[in-house]
Amino acid sequence: MGRWYTRLGRRGQAAVEIGLGTVAPPVLGFCGYVLVAWSPAEAALELWFWVLFSALLVTALLIAIETARAFRFPDPPLKRPVETLDLPRVATVVAAYLPNEQATIMESLRAHLDVDYPHDRHLVVLVYNSPTSLLVERELRELAEREPRLLVVRAAGSTSKVQNLEVATELLRGRVDVVGIFDADHHPHPSSARRAAQWLADAAGEGRFDVVQGQCAIRNDRDSFVARTVAAEFATLYAVAHPGRTVTHDFGLFGGSNGWWRAEVLDDLGLDGRMLTEDIDVSMRALGEGRRLAMDPRILSYELAPTDWGGWWKQRTRWAQGWHEVSLRHCVPLLRNRDLSLVQRRGVAFLLAWRAIHPFLATQLIPLVIAMAWATDRRVVWDLLFFIVAAIGVNGVPVLQAIAANRLAAPGIGARPRLFVRYVLVSVLGYAELRMSVTRGAVVRHLLGAHSWDITARGTSQASSGGEQTVDETDRRRALEAAL
Repeated sequence: MGRWYTRLGRRGQAAVEIGLGTVAPPVLGFCGYVLVAWSPAEAALELWFWVLFSALLVTALLIAIETARAFRFPDPPLKRPVETLDLPRVATVVAAYLPNEQATIMESLRAHLDVDYPHDRHLVVLVYNSPTSLLVERELRELAEREPRLLVVRAAGSTSKVQNLEVATELLRGRVDVVGIFDADHHPHPSSARRAAQWLADAAGEGRFDVVQGQCAIRNDRDSFVARTVAAEFATLYAVAHPGRTVTHDFGLFGGSNGWWRAEVLDDLGLDGRMLTEDIDVSMRALGEGRRLAMDPRILSYELAPTDWGGWWKQRTRWAQGWHEVSLRHCVPLLRNRDLSLVQRRGVAFLLAWRAIHPFLATQLIPLVIAMAWATDRRVVWDLLFFIVAAIGVNGVPVLQAIAANRLAAPGIGARPRLFVRYVLVSVLGYAELRMSVTRGAVVRHLLGAHSWDITARGTSQASSGGEQTVDETDRRRALEAAL
């Protein structure tokens, strides 16, 4: 079924996704409502209207509750700064597809090396894959020679981030206590490792967590309209929605970068390279095994946002389809897991099940009201009034989140009212609907059998000619032993 679809190319596929995911539902819904209005079951339309109205309003209310609780986010279980001798051994692992990251990788590694953590207990590991040899590899080797804490490993035969991380996990097994995972464009805040240690260190005792996700903020928000929009959006997500949801539902999520793990937990769970969003998948597996997942917006890292809509669409399509895969794999087993609290299972239902259903239901209220006004003899003044109430509730969500993000977001992004006013306007005028269109399109992609994804570009490639140079396993282990 999916062969014709995969032959369309990315633009053709996007047109099909928008057509079947965004245009078709309200059109088909309207036609169905008219037929019902002309049938003896006309009264069912009124009942369906109240179901939709309640669903949209309750969703807006739950998001408002999460927004309020973002202001009450707890501190780490280890209340006071740990002493130097008590600090866990930490490795920050940078996974890179080097042709795509070569313009930023040197700057990113320097940011990791500048993290405020005892040098004898901190290791920076760059694990990368590349189809060709690159000029920047010489710079990387020279930097590693100057910095004993830096280990540069080319993962021979790797074609994915997951395979790169598997190489790093094997090298670090039994040698470190905490592993922080980062994409190659991230610049962690100097305090990030110490803050993560307060959540994961043995000194935290029974209050210790297994995973803590930090806040990802955008550092290139001045580059384009798209980057500014994503910067404000990320602030509403990582500074407001994620911490508020963690408090409300009693579990956080690993977001793929600036996530910190107890090393033995990461080694035990592993990452599944078959999943488009292996980070959300491992989060759900960790939750199902009773692991404790925290989210701390004060663990900061700054990354690059896509600067054009093409890059944005590729990135969000992969994320949305990956979430859909995770929902299909984990939603029912987690809801049946009696080891989870009712609060956690409620969070699973909202995060996995309702997340997939809500964007489709949101397309139905307008065609329903129009069909009821056109195809029935009764007046719909009250229906229109409650429709307006629902619209205010739905459109009020980005306003509340923007107000909170202006207060809670990372330095450089927060306390910029114009940025968030612009974001609210963009959201109301179409960005919120665009995000839901991507979610609906991901369902279409999955049903039509498309499971590939494109790498989000981060600059120009400057590949050089020459054969591949791989690092022997023995050499990698010797370098690691020397660094530790």
